[in-house]
Amino acid sequence: MKATIKRTFSNRRRVTAAAVAAAALLGTVGATAAFADGSDDGGRDVSSSVRITENRELDDTARDLALVKAAKIGESEAASAALKAVPGTVTSAGLDDADRDGSVIWEVDVLGEDGKNHDVTVDAGNGEVLRQHIDNDDDTAEDRALVKADRVGRDGATHQALQAVPGTVTSVELDDRDSGSVVWGIDVLGKDRESHDVTVDAGSGKVLDQHVDHDDNDSGDDS
Repeated sequence: MKATIKRTFSNRRRVTAAAVAAAALLGTVGATAAFADGSDDGGRDVSSSVRITENRELDDTARDLALVKAAKIGESEAASAALKAVPGTVTSAGLDDADRDGSVIWEVDVLGEDGKNHDVTVDAGNGEVLRQHIDNDDDTAEDRALVKADRVGRDGATHQALQAVPGTVTSVELDDRDSGSVVWGIDVLGKDRESHDVTVDAGSGKVLDQHVDHDDNDSGDDS
């Protein structure tokens, strides 16, 4: 499982080189058809109503500040929009920007009522669902077990996180630890303008850990 939510959304870019090449060959018509039947393999080639200017010199906290400033809808509204498109349970949501043009989006994962995992991309400016598709590559059975074990829910977990660290939720994910305990990992851009990692017990709602994400301030070339 992922160590932190911020790393999760950095690594959950689901586009492979083959997929990108296929999309380029198919063109706009093919991409539209894939969206319509919900069978495309994801991708971040979407345009939202709000954007940030890409700047590789920004650390993660500065980037989060830019994303939060640009976004017009929050995590809860993005989750609601995703659930209207795909009824089920949100297992993760993250504020991010699309690779192509800095479009600000919410990437939401939903364990659908159909028993399948769905990736839903929501416009962070107006709440419009830009893309949704079935994720055939992840461990759906594991997500089902996590959802079954959760007693707090996403709303309860984010409430507890914001009580511990007032600010804006930038990502949330239902996950498990090596010990087997189920937790909600939540990233909060605090009112102190620092990025905080908050871990909430999915059984009790207790905040197990909260700390400033010092990795955000690392300098130097990306590795």
